[in-house]
Amino acid sequence: MNKYLKKKESNKPKLYRISRIEEFIELVTWMSTDGQIVFRGQRQDLPLIPKVGRDIENKRWFSSEIEIFKEFKREAIQYLKFSPENNWQWLAVAQHNGLPTRLLDWTRNPLVALWFTVSKPANKSKPGIVWSLIYNPKEAIVSTAKLSKTLENPFMIENTFLYFPEHIFPYIQAQSGVFTIQHRKDTTTRFVPLESNEKFISSLLKIEIPAKSFSTLRYQLFRLGVTPSSLFPGLSGLVDRIKYQNELLIDEFTAENK
Repeated sequence: MNKYLKKKESNKPKLYRISRIEEFIELVTWMSTDGQIVFRGQRQDLPLIPKVGRDIENKRWFSSEIEIFKEFKREAIQYLKFSPENNWQWLAVAQHNGLPTRLLDWTRNPLVALWFTVSKPANKSKPGIVWSLIYNPKEAIVSTAKLSKTLENPFMIENTFLYFPEHIFPYIQAQSGVFTIQHRKDTTTRFVPLESNEKFISSLLKIEIPAKSFSTLRYQLFRLGVTPSSLFPGLSGLVDRIKYQNELLIDEFTAENK
């Protein structure tokens, strides 16, 4: 799809640019030809590393990852209507409730990824990004019920995997949620960004979304049924959807007054 191709460099993922919803749909449909693809939306261009590996100078998550995870497991059980069966499922629950983990959120639905890119105004007019990752199904974890001994412990894996979680939490199903789970040698080793990992460079494609297109794309997604209440089932999602319908964000207000 060369008409949207912005840049092609060696040892870097191809970069595309779109500004309209019809362009996005055309591009991701072309990308999804074989069906083995997932997407990730980011409001700005940041490295593809999990939250637990960011801002390591100011936060303890990086060095205390396992201890903090154990604390979450110990205290969260009283709030759950089910009991996760293993640490993989616990990680999925923790991630979707905002705890920094070694999981990175992806989705099988490109419109969901686009929503996460444009749902808020751009950061200082910086473009947003939708990543796509073409994966090998044989290298994906689709069930945690019967894993090999080398995969039983998600904190001891030796490679980065795609993880399709069981639908144990409502948001996962609503968002067609998928994760990459990244490895590191020990709690002092930094995570390698996916876009710098030789194994993934050729499998990643990058779509740039201009900041000026955020408000229009946000409205179009809303009309297509991609809203906070569809992605976050429950009262908080309902409230966010009603708020969106009854107030203008800063980029929408600016557009209204041009």
